[in-house]
Amino acid sequence: MLERLVLAFAVAGTLAAAPARAAEAWVGRWAINPTACSSFGDTLATAPLIVTDTTLRWIGGACRIGKMYKLGPTAYIQARCFGETASDIPVRLDPRGDRMRVSWNGAKTEEMRRCK
Repeated sequence: MLERLVLAFAVAGTLAAAPARAAEAWVGRWAINPTACSSFGDTLATAPLIVTDTTLRWIGGACRIGKMYKLGPTAYIQARCFGETASDIPVRLDPRGDRMRVSWNGAKTEEMRRCK
């Protein structure tokens, strides 16, 4: 019993000592219109863009991040999106502090703001 307790503390200590991975600047919830931050609309003005390390969600669609490369803070993503049909689309996320420029499937949007 004591050996298991010691082993549990050793594992916990090792996990606590592991360095935390910093989130990318573009990870978070973004919206063109601040009122969209607390909703799930279906237009550019009413839908928030939700970005994690592995997924994108916007205007009723969910996407999985496939290939990605970065140049500075800008992420160039090939996303696999699922809606009525599955498709691969290019996405560019260009964060600048609490603002971000987005290009979604070749279409540029208005500048987005980080939701607070």
